[in-house]
Amino acid sequence: MIVPHPSWDALLPALSGTIYLIGPGNCGKTTLARWLSDRCGEDAALLDGDAGQPTLGPPGTLGLSLHGQGRLLKFVGALTPSMALPATLVSLRLLLDAAYAAGAATVIVDPCGYVGGEGGREFQRRSIEVLRPDHIVAVGRDAEIDAVLAIAAGRSGLSVHRLPVSPHARRRSQAARRRYREDRLAAWLADARLLVPDGVARAGFFPARPEGYFAGLCDGDGWLLTAGVILQEKDSEVYLAAPSPLPGRPAYIDVGRFRPGPGPLPPGIRKAV
Repeated sequence: MIVPHPSWDALLPALSGTIYLIGPGNCGKTTLARWLSDRCGEDAALLDGDAGQPTLGPPGTLGLSLHGQGRLLKFVGALTPSMALPATLVSLRLLLDAAYAAGAATVIVDPCGYVGGEGGREFQRRSIEVLRPDHIVAVGRDAEIDAVLAIAAGRSGLSVHRLPVSPHARRRSQAARRRYREDRLAAWLADARLLVPDGVARAGFFPARPEGYFAGLCDGDGWLLTAGVILQEKDSEVYLAAPSPLPGRPAYIDVGRFRPGPGPLPPGIRKAV
């Protein structure tokens, strides 16, 4: 159950178009994003921009939830933007464009809470530059956020709103975040089966020994059909343990920058090769 802060209701009438949320971890930003998505009506979409703590897909993906129209996923292959900045920025923009193409009137963008240091400030600045939001909602008072807003606030057509951290925001330790990520991955792979994609290209990074890496199988437009763990590469074929892919023609396999190994897979599938 979401317990809204009184300031949320007061802000709601002012919001429309692309709404970009910014705040550090444990500030309640994702809870606010879900609340806004519910309250903004059926023509609102939620863009999950946190590949390390995803709410729509497995770790290593960004997602878009459309009321009554399912979800779209993009594979970035990393758990933090610092490991895949170009892929993250491009995916955010493509997901936003897909939301409006599907008829959304309002899109709530919930990026990761990476705001600290030069890397965090640069990520937030570039994300805002790429997405060109109509509104920025900043949760909490933080010097790093102030530095980002000082640059963004001068852009024409942008409204900036400040909210306090809700007293109901739940603090999670790094260990709890890691457990969430592991549980999310295990749930995604619960129905994994052996896939041997035929005639697909290999995109970007492809390690000499790919066994155990998380990888995405994508269509020609770059949308994720499924993702899973590489079990083996043999005779130029990639053996992937993943859920059944969505309808569509696989075009390429994209290997991520993290290696969960076979541990999250169901016991039966580990012996498939």
